[in-house]
Amino acid sequence: MSSSFFTNPRSNPELRSLYQIALLPSVQTPLEDYFFKVMTIVAECFPIRYSALVLRDSHKGSLHVEGVYGLGKDGHPQDCKAEKGIIPQVLESQQPMVIRDLAQEPLYEDVTKGPKKTDKIHAPLLCFPLAAGGEVIGTINISPLYGPRNELIEDYQFLSILSAMLSPVIRHHQMRRDEALARSGKKPKSSRLEEVLGERLSEVLNKVDPYVEAKLKSGLLDDIVALVEKILIQSALERVDYVQVAAAQLLGINRNTLRKKMKDLKIKSR
Repeated sequence: MSSSFFTNPRSNPELRSLYQIALLPSVQTPLEDYFFKVMTIVAECFPIRYSALVLRDSHKGSLHVEGVYGLGKDGHPQDCKAEKGIIPQVLESQQPMVIRDLAQEPLYEDVTKGPKKTDKIHAPLLCFPLAAGGEVIGTINISPLYGPRNELIEDYQFLSILSAMLSPVIRHHQMRRDEALARSGKKPKSSRLEEVLGERLSEVLNKVDPYVEAKLKSGLLDDIVALVEKILIQSALERVDYVQVAAAQLLGINRNTLRKKMKDLKIKSR
């Protein structure tokens, strides 16, 4: 951050951008739109090409992209498991880190190859934690603000302030969603899905002889997972008349992942 940040606040564009962000209406604005407006203001001060708001789902152990700046959300990876890469490390340590290799980051590996390859997302990316109420709720992934270089002290200063401002707003949006769901009296779809699958899989396991399975040394878990995936993908394709983009959206995965699974599971595209 420039040395004039604190010495001359009235004429400082960085401080002015934070002030404008603080004035943004956030309660009635969808979180995706709010994040885009924030980044639009930041882009007036910095030549940023890309930024994403990535939130964690601690119940599912996954990450999902809530908002994107610099790239259409349809052309951006939507989710991934929170198992490896820099983003889970940032969530665990609550410390900012740098993503230097997109191919090693599950959320971004698809953008380094194939149809989804894009030059709008490129390393390095700064990954900053968002924490509110003693809980790390996600990260902001953003291209360097002051240009590519080894020293990122100024970036860290500005983004630390920005993440501290955004975290309670984002957490408030999450709480409102939870409250609205509770008031409606509806269970999340995943809960009902878990109940149905639990019943059906219990029926399957009750019909399996554990002694025979042990003797055969068959991979029962792998077989069931593959079978469930095949049935789901086949059903999704049939439901959307084999339009793969629509099937991928219905299943909550990207198109490249769908194609790979179709190939692995020998599912015909009709």
